[in-house]
Amino acid sequence: MVSALALARQGVRVHLVEKGERLGGLGRRIRNSIEGGDVRAYVQELIKEVYGNLSILVYTETDLVEISGYVGNFLSTISVGKRLTVKKISHGATIVATGAEELKPKAYLFGKDQRVVTLLQLEEELDEHPDGFRDCGSLVMIQCVGSRDDERSYCSKVCCTQAIKAALTLKTISPGMEIYILYRDMRTYGFREDYYRKAADKGVIFIRYDLNDK
Repeated sequence: MVSALALARQGVRVHLVEKGERLGGLGRRIRNSIEGGDVRAYVQELIKEVYGNLSILVYTETDLVEISGYVGNFLSTISVGKRLTVKKISHGATIVATGAEELKPKAYLFGKDQRVVTLLQLEEELDEHPDGFRDCGSLVMIQCVGSRDDERSYCSKVCCTQAIKAALTLKTISPGMEIYILYRDMRTYGFREDYYRKAADKGVIFIRYDLNDK
């Protein structure tokens, strides 16, 4: 959406193709940034701006069927909506924004024990039912579950910061809660290292583990 708006403001006609029912993707589920910014409000404002820009055509519930051509002269075929209306679009450039979704792991009793949740689910609970954590004596977060291994060799670059954010929120709700973060490498990029130090100062315990000895 940011790219679409930037191009539209320069007078470029933009076709924005969205696979889901609504724009915004995973950003609609993130409450706040670690710096305190309202992510959902930011995403909603972007959506409003996109729909309000006459140079942007939005297609939701749409799949890319075929693409051909070369730089400066592409032809894309899309299938739009539940009626599967086929439309061909001629365009000079393509921006691919694949999006992301949270991993639902098979490990650590996820899906079998209601106390085991993802970081996004934890964030939603903290936002909607913060009082439910006041009597929670301890909480453990496990980093790199299902990643940086043979199946998924990459780092998402967001999980460590999200864990720190959740830990600081929990410490605000219940300062005496014992919080443990099990990690392989803490990757709080740039100035977010300051939040890692802040969490440690508040008593969050960081324990490093090895991939071969989980």
